[in-house]
Amino acid sequence: MNIKSEKGTTLVELLAVVSLSMIVMVAAYHAFYFVTGAVETSSTKTEIRKEANILVLSLEEHLINVDSINVQNADTTTFQAFTAKATRLNGMDDDSTFTYIEETTEVSIENGHLLIDDIQQNADDMDLSNTTFELNGDKLTVHLEIFKENTEETYSLVKIFRLGTE
Repeated sequence: MNIKSEKGTTLVELLAVVSLSMIVMVAAYHAFYFVTGAVETSSTKTEIRKEANILVLSLEEHLINVDSINVQNADTTTFQAFTAKATRLNGMDDDSTFTYIEETTEVSIENGHLLIDDIQQNADDMDLSNTTFELNGDKLTVHLEIFKENTEETYSLVKIFRLGTE
């Protein structure tokens, strides 16, 4: 009896294994690329939202108890610079009379940056050029629009501040 023993692989089997391996590797690469892109986009959006929260907190800190707004241009519908005035209790003098002081805060959008009393509030890579303010009676509306440079991500937020009515 002559039994023939076949050892090794044929060329067809080898080509099939290589082809299947390439298909799996290409699919894994695309999945990895998709996941890393999604993570990067998500982290950018989170960074912009965090920046918006910081800016709103800074505005709240400086504009709390503001009594009046003086717009630095003639158009009060939308503007990018104003002076806020607040009257605060200073204390009591010797004859039990309250004394007050008037504080002013300068707020402006210049070269894409939010400046409060000439101090930049936003990060350097965040552009606020499209941010505007609007005064409507006793309400100051902030239309905050943040654009992160080197990406296409933009975040918009509207915050309303009620002015004092003494």
